[in-house]
Amino acid sequence: MSTGPKKRFGSTLTQPVAPTPDELMFGAVSPLPATPAGGSGSSPLAAVPAPAGPTGRWVPFGSYVRDQTYLQLKQAEYWEPGFEIRQFLEDTLQAALAQLPAAQRTLPAPVLEKLLKTNRKLQPE
Repeated sequence: MSTGPKKRFGSTLTQPVAPTPDELMFGAVSPLPATPAGGSGSSPLAAVPAPAGPTGRWVPFGSYVRDQTYLQLKQAEYWEPGFEIRQFLEDTLQAALAQLPAAQRTLPAPVLEKLLKTNRKLQPE
């Protein structure tokens, strides 16, 4: 029995066919147009590269947690109305990073530039 071709996981992250729960909850962020209105695309504005650095968009990031922690996250997701694991982890990590002085120091310019150029998660979409 063939059920058709399987979807690739990565393609669903970059090209969703339906709104994600975040888009439904917080609204979709519309990207800026590539060319100015009525422009032919050859204006100096079109040559300006996308801003480098974090934009606030979600990027996939994998890590490990103990099985009991994972079970507690799933329990909270099931029983707590509106609980979203991704947002909970973001809030928790931000609170912990705020207490870590090394996380507040900016990277040296050459290291940051290399990271922005080579890390696909930090590339503009």
